[in-house]
Amino acid sequence: MSNTRWLAVLAVSLMSLANVAAAQGISWGDLSDAQQRILAGQAERWADLEPERQQQIARGAQRWLAMNSGERTEATERFRRWAALSDGQRRAIRERYEAYQRLAPGDRERIMNAYSRFQRMPPERRLELQERFRDLTPAQRRSLQDQRMQRLQDRRLQRAPTDRAPAPRR
Repeated sequence: MSNTRWLAVLAVSLMSLANVAAAQGISWGDLSDAQQRILAGQAERWADLEPERQQQIARGAQRWLAMNSGERTEATERFRRWAALSDGQRRAIRERYEAYQRLAPGDRERIMNAYSRFQRMPPERRLELQERFRDLTPAQRRSLQDQRMQRLQDRRLQRAPTDRAPAPRR
């Protein structure tokens, strides 16, 4: 068997093995001692969790262990705010996040840059903008959004390569 073929067979076998391991999840005993301490409240029902959920929780515990106390305080506050949201509010946030993920990378970058500019504004200016937005009617908000989308499309058209030949020089 040639080396290339052997490597291909090995790669497929390893991927299959990884898929089987992922489908089986993580046993409680495979978690580190530190992860088990953090997840002690999950111990009795750990085996009943879906494998994907086990992996997600284990990764979360690992991230928690890597945080300093300030980061843990911030994460706890974010979780507290998330838990206080209604199901409808959480669903709306997830839908906005999914829509954001579907955007082109350049559009996501523009949004992040605008958010960063907003965060750098003095608190009084941010509050003023938030109040102005809050006072808009739904129709006015839609109009603003439509204007932003039109500007994005205009920018895309300006950057898009053209199939036309350049105009002859005189």
